[in-house]
Amino acid sequence: MIKKFIISIILFSTTAVFGGEYADAFLENGVSARALAMANCLGALNQSVTSFIGNPSGSAYIHTPQVGLTYTSQFGLANYNYIGFALPVTKHSTASLNWVRFSVDDIPIRPDILRQVTDPEARRDSILALNNTGFSTFNDLEQAVYLSFGKYISRSVSLGWRYSRFTLEIPLGINFKFIHKQLYNVEGYGLGVDLGGRLRFSGAEVFEMAKMGDISIGLALRDVTGTIIYWNTKRQDEISINPVLSFGFEQPIEKLNILLILGAEKEYRYNDDTRYGLECILRNRISLRA
Repeated sequence: MIKKFIISIILFSTTAVFGGEYADAFLENGVSARALAMANCLGALNQSVTSFIGNPSGSAYIHTPQVGLTYTSQFGLANYNYIGFALPVTKHSTASLNWVRFSVDDIPIRPDILRQVTDPEARRDSILALNNTGFSTFNDLEQAVYLSFGKYISRSVSLGWRYSRFTLEIPLGINFKFIHKQLYNVEGYGLGVDLGGRLRFSGAEVFEMAKMGDISIGLALRDVTGTIIYWNTKRQDEISINPVLSFGFEQPIEKLNILLILGAEKEYRYNDDTRYGLECILRNRISLRA
């Protein structure tokens, strides 16, 4: 109960002090086990149904229907859940619908007895009554629904007479998102748009190194229009645009049947937020991540 009370203080402080900048902070952790294990630096790598949250262009690689599910209990205090599905609509385009939910339940409301009750005997009786009846509680709820579209584009590119032509993949994506937040008796709603794109090519083709793997460079513009959260207190918080630059390198080691994957991501909303992740896939069956 004490831990939940501490969380409630943090939540109230975040809402009051950092409202605009951190209004979508619950969406920054990623929604898959892979993202959580690799510091959520999959903006240039993810090609699955969960790619919408990092860089929506990743959904352009989906060729068959996919479903994603995640349930996470964080320290036994907060729940982080996700469900989504993606469906190809044409040969080179995909649509997806995703729901992300973060909640902290049964946060106790502790009255300020020291200030509200000055008489020692009345204060004692109030404390005894609270211990017998229990505290009233409230919940923190933050959720978002994403409608996403991805389009796969590829071009044969020549860099000049000294280089052979190579294939450049240019997937593009867009998110339309609805955000809902509720804390005690304060409630807010907002609509936002994210854009994303990548450049992906074979290092072997571009650098003429026979065994070199694939290189990906991604750019996501989150909240590109400036997402406004409208609160029932008549207050408004603006989530400013957040450019996110990402890099991915996938290097197969054929003799060992291993695929090494390196990811890096830089967020420009926070000055020093650069994340790195590493994955080793053994025989296409076991993944070790850090």
